[in-house]
Amino acid sequence: MPRNYIVICVSLIMVMAACQKKSTVSTVPDGSVAITTPNNVDTLVWPLSILQDSTMVIDLSAGLSGKASSTSHWVTIGVDTTELAIYSAKYGAATLLPSSCYLLYKTVVQLPAGSLLSDSAQINIIKQSSLNAYTTYVLPLVIKAVDGKADGAASTQVLYFVFHTGKPAFISKAGWTIAAYSSALNPLLPTNMIDNDEAGTYWASNLSQQMPQYATIAFNTQITFSAVNYYFPPSLKYPTYGGYPTSIRIETSEDGVSFTNNGTFAGNLVNNMQTLNTGITTARYLRFTALACAPYGGTYNCIFISGIKLVP
Repeated sequence: MPRNYIVICVSLIMVMAACQKKSTVSTVPDGSVAITTPNNVDTLVWPLSILQDSTMVIDLSAGLSGKASSTSHWVTIGVDTTELAIYSAKYGAATLLPSSCYLLYKTVVQLPAGSLLSDSAQINIIKQSSLNAYTTYVLPLVIKAVDGKADGAASTQVLYFVFHTGKPAFISKAGWTIAAYSSALNPLLPTNMIDNDEAGTYWASNLSQQMPQYATIAFNTQITFSAVNYYFPPSLKYPTYGGYPTSIRIETSEDGVSFTNNGTFAGNLVNNMQTLNTGITTARYLRFTALACAPYGGTYNCIFISGIKLVP
């Protein structure tokens, strides 16, 4: 019995030693793993359209400097938002790319044995239309860890993804107010036209009033635009119940008192929206007037407008 016990113990020791030898991972020099970039630059710059949402896919890899390793290593790439201040001090003011606008689809990559380059990590840029126009956004990327360790092989490199946004699909409504209006069916006030909810809330003129009906928007700054979009509430099922304008006049003003006629347009809604091309116009106020309408329910001369937008 004692002899058998010794044999079993020796066998276990041999198995454990083999496993330990097999699991040994060769180390790589401190600071030797970095994100690869052309010419070792620390910024990669893209123009970014915000006219519509799409998925922009960016691939990147980690590289090992010096001699290739005899075993594989796992590299974690991630975002370090604290580095924005360093970017701004070096290159000028910028805004951190919101977390809602990027997706770290794959951030842990393998650096195979015998190779100096890992497989590709992937970052998706999304929801571009939620970004501000003519703004510089930055996403700072770093090596977070190598083989689960934050210190050691990971370099101190920071790679800045820089995105310059351009022309917006629509001009921001920030700061807009309603300066005047002809009537309203409480609580369906004209403020509902400028709340960025073109599919839900809406202004309704009073059912007891007659055409024309108007609302004046104060931009509270000078704005240059080329067209006006107005929206009809989807819940009212155009053209089933009526309540939509059949003739519209657009006027603009610098002082809210003296207005210039920018055109009279026949109503022609498509998918609950119509674009009124005014030509390039600069103003501080806009007056939207429904000159005539399709009677609501065949009886009431009123209009329902769920949104106003300006096209740059």
